[in-house]
Amino acid sequence: MLSAVRAASRAASAAAQQQRRSFRCSVLGAAGGIGQPLSLLMKLNPRVKSLTCYDVAPFVPGVGVDLAHINTGSTCIGYGKDDLKKALDGCDVVVIPAGV
Repeated sequence: MLSAVRAASRAASAAAQQQRRSFRCSVLGAAGGIGQPLSLLMKLNPRVKSLTCYDVAPFVPGVGVDLAHINTGSTCIGYGKDDLKKALDGCDVVVIPAGV
């Protein structure tokens, strides 16, 4: 009886661990009118452990710095025009609100 309770407890704990999984995310087009608020919402999401913001606009590193100052459990870095590979390195989720 006690072993069945322990097994059920382990299964519940494993399910809870899977739900707490954290993601490394990237927003491509983070300097635009949709990209900035989207980046803010992703920074506030407790499942995001790391956020990278990329855009061809020259001020996107500043957007990343602004978001990095928000007190959450995730980090945020902004990347400019020549750093696309750095922005995408190791990402689990990529969102592209950029329009041309």
